[in-house]
Amino acid sequence: MMKFDLKLHTKRFRDESGAVTVEAVLWVPFFIIFMTLIADVALIFHGQARALRIVQDANRNFSAGIYTSAQETSDVIVARLAAENLTSNAQAVTQLSGGIITSVVQVPTGDLDVVGVLTSLASIDMQISSQHVMEN
Repeated sequence: MMKFDLKLHTKRFRDESGAVTVEAVLWVPFFIIFMTLIADVALIFHGQARALRIVQDANRNFSAGIYTSAQETSDVIVARLAAENLTSNAQAVTQLSGGIITSVVQVPTGDLDVVGVLTSLASIDMQISSQHVMEN
């Protein structure tokens, strides 16, 4: 007949060597979702900065006389946003009033994120605007 060793069995039940694995399996998906969320938000802000640079360059060129009208400036902004693979759904309006050039661009944030963790961000339009003084 086999002897039952109580010390051996209680030691086995108190052993916590696998507890970390269970916690990791539970928490790792949350960390991955959180990191992809951070990456999406960072890419949206990076796209906003790139779009702002394009709008400022177009306003500067209109101010210097390279572009001859506000409509041409708006068309160039939309074309450059599409050429740099930021968005093909942008809408731009440029106005010249009182010697101030103002360009306002609507960009869907769904075109700027890569992973798409937050689907609620995809329906928001980001507005980017820039003003520049017209040179004489």
